Amino acid sequence: MNSPFEADPAAGPLPNGWLPGLPAGGTYTIGKRANCDIARTVDGIDGSDLVTVELVLTATELTKPGFVCDFGDLSGLQQHVDQVLDHQDLDTILADPTDAGIVAHVRAWAQENLPDDVRQLLDDVRVFTGRLPDPAADEAVRFRARHWLCDLPDGHKCGRHHGHAYLVTLPDPDQPDNLLPVPGKLREVVLSRFHGQVLNTVFDFNPTSEHLAAVLTAWLVEQELTAVGGRPFTVRVSETASTWSQFTLETA
Repeated sequence: MNSPFEADPAAGPLPNGWLPGLPAGGTYTIGKRANCDIARTVDGIDGSDLVTVELVLTATELTKPGFVCDFGDLSGLQQHVDQVLDHQDLDTILADPTDAGIVAHVRAWAQENLPDDVRQLLDDVRVFTGRLPDPAADEAVRFRARHWLCDLPDGHKCGRHHGHAYLVTLPDPDQPDNLLPVPGKLREVVLSRFHGQVLNTVFDFNPTSEHLAAVLTAWLVEQELTAVGGRPFTVRVSETASTWSQFTLETA
């Protein structure tokens, strides 16, 4: 018997058109996270903790490779957090060491340091306090696969043949920090068709995480699998622990 994360060798070749094309009319969202361990005082009480800072960017159209923006353009976030916030006493660094103060500090950094075209896509800055929980078993599908990306500058690391440990989740449309259970049919198709594969041979488009999220959203619609109230699912695909991409279909 195959383990839950092994492709089914009996699945056979994929039929033409087994997945829909990339959908039109929706919103692409990406997140980039950075962690720091900090000391601070909040409301007169020690608030030392692990803090995760997240940049959220949105777009309705992707760049030629299939990005909201290149995650490399956001790499300065972790560098800034490491240099300025990590292992520091925020009482001595920030006028406001609360979560709201950290948000204001990081937003100001982003406005000053992100490339112009990327800064225009910045939708939100979020802060999470404490260790982020792993999703429950029924709220996620994990698979391992390889790919490379085209239409990138010479020497870009994502143009090399490489692999990821992917995580697929379904954020609640009303409460994005909550996850919905993954339908069995979606779990089956991801594990049987994606796990252990070179994604460039599975899809006829650049297999960015944005594209994967969009095509899985469209597949769920084709299968008439919907979230609460009959709304289309939002699909989130994470390639790494610090990055994610999701697609939300436009509804009437």
